[in-house]
Amino acid sequence: MDLGASQTRVQPLTQLANKATEQNIKSLLPSDITQEHFAADLDSQLAMRAAERPGFMAPPRAVSAAAAVTIALDVLEQPDVHQAGERMRDLIEAMRDELWQVSVTSIDSWGRGLSPVLNAVHLAALAPSLRPSEQLRCRTPSPMPRRPVNTDRDTARRARKIPSMFWPSWTVRLTPDGGTYPRILAPVMAACLLIIDGRVSFEDAARYLGGVTDGIGISRVLQRLADQHHWADTITALARLADHLDAVDVPIDYQRRRRLDYSRLLPHDRWQTICRCTGTIPGGGRRELLVRSLLFQRVSGLPAETAPVHHSLDEAVFRAEAARFAALQTPELAHELNREAAIFLAEQRIHDEPVAWRPPASLMDCLDLPGSDPALIDIPHLHQLVRKCKNPVRHAAQILGTSIEAVRLALDEQPAPALPPTKNVARATGRVRFTARQELPKESFTRLYLDEHRSLQQIATLTGFSRRLLTDLAKEYGIPIRDGPQDYRHRGSIEREWLFEQYVVHRRTLPDLARETGMSTASMARWAHTHNFPLRPRGGASHDAALRARDRAQSPPPS
Repeated sequence: MDLGASQTRVQPLTQLANKATEQNIKSLLPSDITQEHFAADLDSQLAMRAAERPGFMAPPRAVSAAAAVTIALDVLEQPDVHQAGERMRDLIEAMRDELWQVSVTSIDSWGRGLSPVLNAVHLAALAPSLRPSEQLRCRTPSPMPRRPVNTDRDTARRARKIPSMFWPSWTVRLTPDGGTYPRILAPVMAACLLIIDGRVSFEDAARYLGGVTDGIGISRVLQRLADQHHWADTITALARLADHLDAVDVPIDYQRRRRLDYSRLLPHDRWQTICRCTGTIPGGGRRELLVRSLLFQRVSGLPAETAPVHHSLDEAVFRAEAARFAALQTPELAHELNREAAIFLAEQRIHDEPVAWRPPASLMDCLDLPGSDPALIDIPHLHQLVRKCKNPVRHAAQILGTSIEAVRLALDEQPAPALPPTKNVARATGRVRFTARQELPKESFTRLYLDEHRSLQQIATLTGFSRRLLTDLAKEYGIPIRDGPQDYRHRGSIEREWLFEQYVVHRRTLPDLARETGMSTASMARWAHTHNFPLRPRGGASHDAALRARDRAQSPPPS
């Protein structure tokens, strides 16, 4: 490791060595140098001056200088910053007895023009004695610890890239088993991204991100995390993420998302429509509020309980229902809810952002983190498990040996397909219409009904869906229902306007119209005669004859 060996860089190390006791350094030097270094020379003026300010004055003898430089070089020659820090640590501890403070700020006086590498060695040496917040600010477990340098502007810029609630895919990985509840951990982890490299206080870090936690909460969580053996890798993961956010253009402005008005997110009629479209049971009002709150958190990055309507939900009930909903959600429902969120953002004049975003999980590679990894879950097996028992999420977590939050996240990202319903269940849940919508999309319906002029009864026979269902589906698609055929058999008559449009304007044949209305060709011909429509000859008429027939048909029949 090239730490440099200029006087200004070696000086703080020699100061430490001069202050060290015999017990501290005898293992670092040959015995004869050690003995000579500690031999008393009380009459020396330099010795008396050195005694007044031990560690800060020039060594009184050449052997002391040699001892100090030898120990300093022992630190400088270590292969990396952290091993060098370990070698320096005993020397620092020796200073604590007589120096009132050895801290991140006090090491500034240990020499001028220190290189970033030697500063990193100082921080690595101090790391075990630092508070969790200082370890975080200086990213002490990272390969190159450094003093915080971010300005207020840097902090504000980074805050725009961070949701108030930490990304779920990261929260799951950083949550200790049986430890801090993810709802408490998520806003603290978000605030930690502002603490890294910054001088911002805990309270200000929370305020930058919407004030969903506070300084006391941040301090308590950090203390609990620091007691875990995963703490060093947790800091490393957060430091990697902070660097990534600074280096890329995050596609979402979370500061703007925090300020939007969410009172019109997923209104009641849209929820009902989505349920009909996806074959989802709407449930009572509680489920609707739950889904709206979850969608709010996904879009805003704020806690679900700050949603406009969440106040009517009990927190314990909310957590239980949220886990249950993760198993109930289908790919079709997830797609529609995501589309609804995109529509909401467009209404807020946000057209250039995705509904949600997350940093790459690869930033956590090769780290020993406390939480479960959702990427290790067997998704097909998970889908089988959640469709088979009463408490599917908890049961699946136990069977798969992972956490409930990891299962919830996996189901949120890859919902389990719904089981094929029974006939009665399909009818009760709107699954029949959902199937009809899948097999007969608007484009196909339009082609059959408007372009090919097929009747609803013919389409029903072709598809196997009831004419009543097709009528409702046409209304949903905005396709106008023709006045006529489905009612004419009941009335025993053919209306003049309908026959004019079909026979004269669209030039459909009498046999075709007869099949649509369920009557014979002869009967349809009689209705044409009744309404004074000249019959076209077989093989079609000339253009002039067709125009004359149209003109005569538009004339009212004789009274």
